Amino acid sequence: MGPAQKGSPRVVAHFAASDHGDSGASAGDTSTAGRGQMPREVWVLSAMTFLTALGFGLIGPALPALASMFDISTTLASLAISGFAAFRLAANLGFSGLLKRFRLRSVLFLGLAVQALCSILAGLAVDGTMFLLFRSLSGLGSAALTVSATALLLAVTPARLRGRATSTYFGAASLGAITGPAIGGFLAIADPRLPLLIYGGCLAVASAVSFFLLREVRDLRTAEADATASDGGKLTPWALARQLISNPLFATALWCHFAVGWTLYGMRTTTVPLYLGIAGWTTALIGIAMTVAAVTQVIGSAASGTASDRFGRLRPLILGVALGMIAFGLVALSSGDIPVFIAFVLMGLANGALATVPAAMIGDVPLGGSGMGVALYWMVFDIAAIIGPIVSGIIADTSGFTGAFVLAQWPFVACIVSAVVAARWQRRQSASV
Repeated sequence: MGPAQKGSPRVVAHFAASDHGDSGASAGDTSTAGRGQMPREVWVLSAMTFLTALGFGLIGPALPALASMFDISTTLASLAISGFAAFRLAANLGFSGLLKRFRLRSVLFLGLAVQALCSILAGLAVDGTMFLLFRSLSGLGSAALTVSATALLLAVTPARLRGRATSTYFGAASLGAITGPAIGGFLAIADPRLPLLIYGGCLAVASAVSFFLLREVRDLRTAEADATASDGGKLTPWALARQLISNPLFATALWCHFAVGWTLYGMRTTTVPLYLGIAGWTTALIGIAMTVAAVTQVIGSAASGTASDRFGRLRPLILGVALGMIAFGLVALSSGDIPVFIAFVLMGLANGALATVPAAMIGDVPLGGSGMGVALYWMVFDIAAIIGPIVSGIIADTSGFTGAFVLAQWPFVACIVSAVVAARWQRRQSASV
């Protein structure tokens, strides 16, 4: 891997542990991770993702005011969100190749810098076209950020700490997402452009954090550059993708992230609030319910991360899936205050588990933490987050919200089926050793 081989023994040791799913760090395990403590880089990445999630959360409350300022329709204003997601989806596979050629920290810094610049330019836009253009282009930076940060997180953490590391990382993102909208509402009142400008500032600070505080892993790359096929030849990207998808553990992680995108992210933030609004809930009450879900998501992430390191990945994963199924079942059956609030608590716990455990699981799979592996992981989420709310909205319009919530069960069912297959495959693998 060229320069990557000149990195410190600590970097090489963590990277080897990550790629081969070892139960602990190997070779030069002299770091704090080797003594059961979290690698410093996990805390740096978590602080960085808190800043980016905080900034992203600032924007939501400002969108109506921005639409009015630029005199654009609600549909066009929604492109500020969907265009961002579409650009990120389109860029994910491209960035998987970028990670093969460049160091992880470099791609991370580049993604943050691009996103910061585009967000500031969107905040300074003179018309709606420029606003939508720069806001959508920032999705390219987001793709580089999410893929490289996830790959780096998996690379620096030994397998026995991976669940706790991912829960720390995604828990920090949840805290940022909770805090952002509350601050963004006040900023939007003063000036709708302020949330975008401050978001760009948060991203600029995060890029500085990645540049100066991740120096010890500056030479780290993904493993796929040296990967070989079974015949000894070079493993092509599509061959690597097929190899990863054919692994039952990796496939289960993909299904779970797809379910999160469709239901616990997509429908929870669109279809469910619309349903509650029609059912007579006030905006304030819906906001409180969403906040409850965000808080319990942090709790679910922390608990499931620790449990997955102690008891294996599949048990907390299946529990998270079951909680998600129960939550959407409650919403489908009742719009009463207590059942719906219970449903939001369960959605938060489920989201915490299914954001944390599958991410740790892909790191357990050989080459799962490669650029291709991480790109596939985020692509299925983006696809589901785009398609899920649209399909649910169509069903709600044609046959009612109950049908949309019943349909929401199918990604969860797919997760359970895939998890059962993975559990049997694990037992066969253990028996053959």
